[in-house]
Amino acid sequence: MQKTSLRYFQAQLLKLAQKKIIIIPYGSDAHVYKDIKSTAWAHALMISYPFASRQQHQISKDINYWNKHADIVIPGMMGFDGIGRWDVLAPSSLVLDLNDWNINTRTSSSSGPESDVVLVHSPNHRGCKGTEFIINAVEKLQSEGLKVELKLLEGVKNDEVRSILSKEADILVEQIIGTGHGLSALEGMAAGIPTISNLEDETYTLPMRRWSFFDECPLVSATPENIADVLRKLITNVKLRSDLGRAGREYVEKYHGLDSAQYLFKNVFDYMYGKKDSIINLYHPILGEYPNRTPKIRHPLVQNKIVD
Repeated sequence: MQKTSLRYFQAQLLKLAQKKIIIIPYGSDAHVYKDIKSTAWAHALMISYPFASRQQHQISKDINYWNKHADIVIPGMMGFDGIGRWDVLAPSSLVLDLNDWNINTRTSSSSGPESDVVLVHSPNHRGCKGTEFIINAVEKLQSEGLKVELKLLEGVKNDEVRSILSKEADILVEQIIGTGHGLSALEGMAAGIPTISNLEDETYTLPMRRWSFFDECPLVSATPENIADVLRKLITNVKLRSDLGRAGREYVEKYHGLDSAQYLFKNVFDYMYGKKDSIINLYHPILGEYPNRTPKIRHPLVQNKIVD
């Protein structure tokens, strides 16, 4: 939102120009810390973004303004943390050009004791990602005799990240603090490697499983408390890694490729211009047309957890 003297007239001016307004928040533009349901996530945000905690009143005012005036709001899981409005229920509206992402060619058969299993983590904001817990877990596994290498990708160009995920990595750990996932998790799945994010809090995940397509998602859930156990299971089970890598690629092809973006925004435009009455059930696992176009993504997880 532009910080000008006309900031609270922008929507009205756009309407006068016969423009439609679609709101897709990205993070700090819409996080009101006091409204975040997960206190752990609020704390992690204060570690990485302390200044935003002093702007809560202004951010809340901005959210209320655009909630009132926007034609469409597509907030993903952020909708549950104070935005309070969504016209499409989907875990994320992020998309990838999958032509840029090659499926991993490493095909490592290592299960830890024989040769290194390579873990990748991109800690652009260590507090939010739980990086110290990931490093500590890897050190613990190494002390147990498992041959594990952790690559921390900080300040690395996108092309190099793509190359590492496609050629060198066995597992990607995106983040283990806030329930949900970002672009990095989609990139890991696009590369066909098992990918870890925190998906523990049902406040966020249950609606996405029940009324959207999230039950098909093969991301592995982990927290700071169980990351070592989750990694141990993945490191020592080559077949599980292979099955999750295959399912991850299928998932992003179905729900986060360019075709899925075309489907989403065609329906968004139809709704904005009165050709549809509602798009709230666009991705409903029973009523939605798109999730049932192709077979459901099958994976070995139960609510994103590894079953022993």
